[in-house]
Amino acid sequence: MRWVPFALVGAVFLAACGEPAANPFPDSAHTRFEQSCPPGSQVCVCTWDKITRAMTHEEYEAALTRFRETGRMDPRVTRARTQCLDLHES
Repeated sequence: MRWVPFALVGAVFLAACGEPAANPFPDSAHTRFEQSCPPGSQVCVCTWDKITRAMTHEEYEAALTRFRETGRMDPRVTRARTQCLDLHES
């Protein structure tokens, strides 16, 4: 029975290693994102999922504004897109 506390700590540690929960985004943001993607695209579905897990809606809007003003995309958006392209178009 001495191993029970260690097992519980291990289970909590492993649970914390998973992907974070998606942040809430308004439907309008998702609709705008989908306008730049072919409907049903696995890459786009994956990219949106990764973006919503990596940043808040406010951070995403700031990233879009910065992209429009400077042409520089937030690395989290670029990373999400690249990972999904690697997963679904290889």
